[in-house]
Amino acid sequence: MKPQDENVARLLAGELSEAEAAELVRLIGKDPEALKKLGGQTLVDGLLGAAMEDEFTRERRTQQVLAAVSRAEQDDFVAGVQTKIQHGRWRTRVLAMAALVAIGISVFLISRPTEVATVARLETLRWGDGAAVAEGSAIQSGSRLRFESGLVELEMDGKGRMIVEGPADLEFIGAMESRLHRGRILMKVTEAGHGYRVATPKGSVIDLGTEFGVSVGDDSKVETHVLSGEVEAIPDGGSKVLLKKNDALRFDGGAGTRFTTDGSEFYTALPPLRRGTMNVVHWPMEAQDGPIDRAQVKGYGPGDYDMRFQAMDGGAEPESTEGKIGRAMAFDGKGGYGESPFRGIGGKEPRTVSFWVKVPEDFNPREGFGILSWGQFESADLGAVWQVSINPLAAEGAVGRLRVGAHGGQVVGSTDLRDGRWHHVAVVLYEASQPDIGKHVLLYLDGELEPVSRRALRQVNTQIERAEHGVWVGRNVVYTESQPDHQHGGFFRGAVDEVFIFAGALSQQEIRGVMDEGIPGD
Repeated sequence: MKPQDENVARLLAGELSEAEAAELVRLIGKDPEALKKLGGQTLVDGLLGAAMEDEFTRERRTQQVLAAVSRAEQDDFVAGVQTKIQHGRWRTRVLAMAALVAIGISVFLISRPTEVATVARLETLRWGDGAAVAEGSAIQSGSRLRFESGLVELEMDGKGRMIVEGPADLEFIGAMESRLHRGRILMKVTEAGHGYRVATPKGSVIDLGTEFGVSVGDDSKVETHVLSGEVEAIPDGGSKVLLKKNDALRFDGGAGTRFTTDGSEFYTALPPLRRGTMNVVHWPMEAQDGPIDRAQVKGYGPGDYDMRFQAMDGGAEPESTEGKIGRAMAFDGKGGYGESPFRGIGGKEPRTVSFWVKVPEDFNPREGFGILSWGQFESADLGAVWQVSINPLAAEGAVGRLRVGAHGGQVVGSTDLRDGRWHHVAVVLYEASQPDIGKHVLLYLDGELEPVSRRALRQVNTQIERAEHGVWVGRNVVYTESQPDHQHGGFFRGAVDEVFIFAGALSQQEIRGVMDEGIPGD
């Protein structure tokens, strides 16, 4: 017999001290499974006792139990039990049985599924084996939310808002607790949600009035980051750790490892819903007129937007090659690139870039930077450029993955693109008061939201007014003059097709439309 079972039997027999009874109630109140089991045992005991009572006593006992149940919630029963212990009223078997029968009945009532959250927003979801949910649908206690990629925003029944980033597996234990098996969550807690618990495979995090994130990696690495307020972290096998704003903890045994939080680890908001059409420039990369690719323009005024292919540093001009759609342009990684007088999207404005790319299997990191870039690079002006590349820097993320940089901050994807095949790429900077490369950029690969493997914060403020060049294709934005020995290389090697720059944030559906059909609305 387990100690808790033995103590219930002693309690029913009137043999527990007040302190022992209080500790028993505390323990079973924290363990839903134990509550169900012990509640059921107590009901059986209560029914047996009731069968031995006379009619008058049985009726009185029934009324007492029903009155207790009508108080509705488990917490009320536990609080009532503790109050009775404090006043020394649990001295007889009959009162002990009545109180625990009430708890047992309440547990059975509460164990039925209840609504704990509502789906407020879905962004670019890929469900995998998980059951799909729709915006506006209710999440029940006992259910699990599983998806392979994308973002889900939940309204937690008045207790706050939660953003879940895939790949994710989140189990909803009850109104005040969930268990994260995989993925990342960011929770902004209201006053009603203070005390909300997030359990993980290596411990728990309890809100103390805050905005916090929790991540569980595929390798079961668990971290919690506090963006504001305080949380209480409880690593398995360790003691409680109080974390405040900008604190983070890695659950790796004992008290864990503390470090400074990285706010870029979590999406803090979903993209706003866009209305209306947007301006766009499109280069088919067909080089219809020799070294010139004629731009297709919507929304922008008259001007020169064409792409001109050229070479420097002994490289060769980009050459026409078989593309994903018709012809494409192949870049040699030694000096060939294209330039348009169009300056790109400036400042903090939302934007989407879209293109097809083929990266050779023998990719050299010095040939990764500069698939598409614009802005004015100056060493002290952080956040002033915009560049999409194949990541060449192992110190800033996995090599060969999709990368977007703004000088001083970057976001890196998860998929190795060094396979010699065509892939569709789209990068979205969505609207925000202070857009950040680490928080407000979505990567798409072949029409699916690309999981981010590494982020670094940097506010975006792309400088195009004083830029000395326009949009480049195939040239590193920091390669502003002839530098054959540049430490990171100056030019991209690979093939590029169907380049678009949109003056706004496209949705996943619109990105897939561009993949299949070209400019939306054509």
